[in-house]
Amino acid sequence: MESGALARYRGATESFAHGSDNPVNGGTRLSPWLAFGCLSARMVVKEARDWERQHGKSCSTSKGVGKIGSTGNRLHTELLFRDFLRFSALAWGTSLFKIGGPFGVTGIPWRKDLELFEKWRLGQTGFPFVDAGMRELAATGYISHLHRQCCAAFLARDLGLDWRMGAEHFESCLLDHTPDANWGNWAYRILQRPCLAETRRSYPLEEHLNTVEVVVWPAVHDAFLEHTLHWVPELSSLPKDLAREPWRTEGRPLKRIPIKPYQDSPLWFCAANRTNWDYEYFWLPGHAWVVQLGAGAGEHPWRDFQLSRDYFRPLIPALNVEIDLDALPLRHAWGDTPPQLRPHIWGGGLRVPQRSPQETSKGKGGSRRGKGGGRAEMSRPQ
Repeated sequence: MESGALARYRGATESFAHGSDNPVNGGTRLSPWLAFGCLSARMVVKEARDWERQHGKSCSTSKGVGKIGSTGNRLHTELLFRDFLRFSALAWGTSLFKIGGPFGVTGIPWRKDLELFEKWRLGQTGFPFVDAGMRELAATGYISHLHRQCCAAFLARDLGLDWRMGAEHFESCLLDHTPDANWGNWAYRILQRPCLAETRRSYPLEEHLNTVEVVVWPAVHDAFLEHTLHWVPELSSLPKDLAREPWRTEGRPLKRIPIKPYQDSPLWFCAANRTNWDYEYFWLPGHAWVVQLGAGAGEHPWRDFQLSRDYFRPLIPALNVEIDLDALPLRHAWGDTPPQLRPHIWGGGLRVPQRSPQETSKGKGGSRRGKGGGRAEMSRPQ
C-alpha cells in the first residue's frame, strides 16, 4: 500500500490484462500470509479502501473504473474468489480429489507416464512459457496464477497426464498452498467441464499443441521476455521472436489452422462458457501454423543454436502464432528478426499472409480492425 503499487494492480485472475503490469508480475504476493492466517482478507480490503480514500481511485485496465471498478475493487474481487473456492470445496466434498472432479467428467483416457511428468516438473517441456513457470515454482515456491493455469492445462490437456499428479506436485511446492485454492483451481478450471470435453472429443487433439494460451499469452503477458529469459536463460542468445518460439530454429510451418477463441473452443482451456472474447482478444489475428520440426534446419542465421543440445525439443508439435504488430495493445520486443524469417508476424507495412490451401480446420470468427490500427484477419465459420 505504501509503495502505491495498488494503483497498478491488475488482479491475479485477470488473464486479459496486458502491459508491463500484468498478472504474471503484478500480484500482491500476499497469498502465503493469507493462506496461513497471518493476514485477514478483510484487513487487506480495508487497507485498500483507506488508500483509495486518501489517494483516489484508479483503474489499470482499458475496461475503465466504470466497468470493473477501481484497482481496490479488483483486489476485493480476487479475495472473493478465494472465498468462492472455499465454499465450493465444502459443497464438492471428496469429489474434489477424484479423477472426474466435482463435475463428474468421464471419457478422458488419463495417463500416468512418469517420464513425461518429470519433464513437466523440471521445466523441460520445450515450451518456454511453461518451463519458466515450472522452474520458478521449483526455485521459489511461488508461481503466478496465470502461470499456474497455463502449466496445469498443458499437463492435463496436452500431455494427457492424470491432473491429480499435477495438483499433488503443486501442493508439495507452493508456499501459499491451501487445499481449496490449489485443488479447487485444478478441478474448477483445469479439469475440463463437460461442455469442453464434448467439443474436444471431435477435435484432432494429437496433431498439435491444443492449449493455445501456452504460445499466445507470452506475446502480451511477457512482451519483452524478461520473466521467461530469467528462468530459461539458455534462450538468451536468440532474438526475442525465436526465444518465444525456439522450435522455429529447425522447423517450417506446415499447415495454417484457425485458433480464434470462442465459447467452449477445444483449443483454449479458459473457453468454458466464456463469450466475452471480441473486446479482449481484438489484437489476435486468429490463426497459427503447425510446425514440422527438422524441415528447416540451417535456414536461419542462428545456426549455432540447436534444439536438443541447447534447449529442449517440444514434447508435442508446436504452433507459430500469427501476430499483427500494429494491433498489439502494448510495448513489445517482437519483430526483431528479418521479415522473411517470420512470415506469421507482420506489421509496419508488411502484408498479411494469404490463406494456405492446406487450411482444413474449422473455426469461428469474423474480420475486424484491432485497436492498434492493424488489420486482423480472422477465419469465417465454415
